Amino acid sequence: MKKCKQFLAFLIAIGLMAGCASDSENAPKEEAEVITETALETVYEREETEYFSEAISVESTETESVMNETTEEAENITDTEASNGEKVNSEIVVANVNSDIKQQTNHNTTPNEETNVPKEIRIIATSASICDIMDRLGISLVGVPETTVSELASRYNGVTTVGSPMSPDMEIIKSIKPTDVISPDTLKNELQMKYDNIGVNSTFVNLRSVKGLYDSVELIGDKYGKSAEADEIVKEYNEFISNYNSKHNGSKPKVLVLMGLPGSYLVATNNSYAGSLVELAGGENIFHDSSKDFLTISPEEMLAKDPDIIIRTAHGLPKEALEMFEKEFSSNDIWKHFKAVKNNKVYDVDYILFGMSATFDYPQALAALEPILYGD
Repeated sequence: MKKCKQFLAFLIAIGLMAGCASDSENAPKEEAEVITETALETVYEREETEYFSEAISVESTETESVMNETTEEAENITDTEASNGEKVNSEIVVANVNSDIKQQTNHNTTPNEETNVPKEIRIIATSASICDIMDRLGISLVGVPETTVSELASRYNGVTTVGSPMSPDMEIIKSIKPTDVISPDTLKNELQMKYDNIGVNSTFVNLRSVKGLYDSVELIGDKYGKSAEADEIVKEYNEFISNYNSKHNGSKPKVLVLMGLPGSYLVATNNSYAGSLVELAGGENIFHDSSKDFLTISPEEMLAKDPDIIIRTAHGLPKEALEMFEKEFSSNDIWKHFKAVKNNKVYDVDYILFGMSATFDYPQALAALEPILYGD
């Protein structure tokens, strides 16, 4: 700019000299004015040219800086996404960012650095029956129960054990950091507060009947994106039950179901799994209850209903429980008055098939009940 001013002064001086020469030679005064105006125009053009050259240079520098910064951010995003297991083409990302900058050179476009990575699902199942459901739905687990009675699916080999179904270890469960702990709803009163105290989410499912088992399949399937698999499992159940129910439409034998425990026994109502199997097979469970699975009832109350058949099963230490039954029935004279005892209609059934929770082995349990209820 300083050079332009010096050049302007030089041209004005030339113009004045030319004016003087014209006067001495009687030339027209207008020539000096024209020369001066021309000189000024030239100066202005040079000033504008230099000004816009500087502006273009500055804008080019700023644009290049924006492109470099945004390209670096795009490459950082690529590295971040790649570290999260996503496949990203860094050249495409950078090219797209540069293209956006070329279209909007006055805007500093910053790519979104957040990635939609789903939260890891970490599920613990605290009963063998629930593990069976998860296996059929194709869902992985990070924690399973300790069990010596049931065999878990091979997909859960090596998975951390969290203690017994009745009393899972809360310290182990907390250390696994589950997103959900799934347990039978028969244990909700005992376990809900414990789960809350260690700050883990929990789900309780109904395994007190075959219907409850399949309702649980649908619930878990919907919750973990396995609805199609759940629908297929339920379809198989509906087809089986439809065919099975058509086999027994006659009279219903009255049945008493006893669940043996070490040192005692309970009456299994229609609301329990073992008790519900009797009714599913076409029999009548003589003790109904809308909310309780098991009842403490005296032999005298049982005798008042005088069942046609008595079925005995066990839970926990089954050998000891069955030995307890033998002693009870042989030493307590009241049992001699039962019609079922008189007619030799007392049966000990497989505690694995007739346990506390519903399993997918219920067709085998029903097959075992048929000769008991209807004869060979």
